[in-house]
Amino acid sequence: VYFMVQIGKTGSSTLRDTFEARNKWYGNPDMGNPAVNRNLVGRCINPDSNFYPRRGTNTDTTKVTKPGYPFIESKWEKFPHFWLVGNNVTSGCMDAITETAWKLWPGKGSAVSYRPKPIMRSALCTPQSTVNCRRLVQLREPVSHIKSHFEYFCKECKDGGKFCGPEVDAKCGRKHRKNHETIQSWARKFGNLFTRTLLYRGTYQGPFSPNRLTRPDALKHANEVIRSLRDGGDCVVALEDPNRLSKIEACLGDQPGFYTKELGIKGETTINKLKGTKKILNSNVKDELREILAADIYLYESFFPFLAANGTNSLEKKV
Repeated sequence: VYFMVQIGKTGSSTLRDTFEARNKWYGNPDMGNPAVNRNLVGRCINPDSNFYPRRGTNTDTTKVTKPGYPFIESKWEKFPHFWLVGNNVTSGCMDAITETAWKLWPGKGSAVSYRPKPIMRSALCTPQSTVNCRRLVQLREPVSHIKSHFEYFCKECKDGGKFCGPEVDAKCGRKHRKNHETIQSWARKFGNLFTRTLLYRGTYQGPFSPNRLTRPDALKHANEVIRSLRDGGDCVVALEDPNRLSKIEACLGDQPGFYTKELGIKGETTINKLKGTKKILNSNVKDELREILAADIYLYESFFPFLAANGTNSLEKKV
């Protein structure tokens, strides 16, 4: 069973919609289906009333109808076919979810030589997991990523304005016009998101001090992540890779061309959106960001040297 680790501003929303369409096409039951519930009863009960996040003005999640149910709904769809698992489920419950995913996975419409695999959204597949799982991770060129992350969450105060006061009072938004975050200060606080998320069991850790995940610790932390992804046989793709969908098909056991032929999804759909950048960074700012984002850049270039070699944001080989 594959677990998609969702990292903001990497094209994860497009992937979410892609896998929702995929799972629906195959006939995977939605997470409110009685058959799903029957397989989890008695193994996923948690009496803690605070176990599930509840919908507020700044969150995308809410409590689901059944007590102890391990799934959380999203603002996009109450009971998606692309299951979304809470981060605090017990190991026994996680075993039950994984077993249920395989048991109820239909896998219809495939040639004999292809066996599509279930995929769900969860950060709980780690090298320490007892369940048989692999991660699917989509990365993005780190300088481009932090630029998008800064503009979306800080300059534009999107996602409920959670970085503009309600949840985290970063120096963002109108009230901080005189002392607003710069992209460099934002990168020091919230950069190296790939390394942080994948190093700490799938849960973002931060903000850190400026030196926590920059040099001289960049190689140490990034290498830990690289080693765990490769040793675990995880599926790592890049938003900028024109062959991204083909690689995902290979990982998940879908027939070649499945996403284009059956679902009408094109690999260029998200990539084209990246061309509409709002402001070009000057070379001095780029150099500073490369230094700050050393961990994520090293991680990205280790998996995608062909993209780094052709890109303008490639980290100079100083590490």
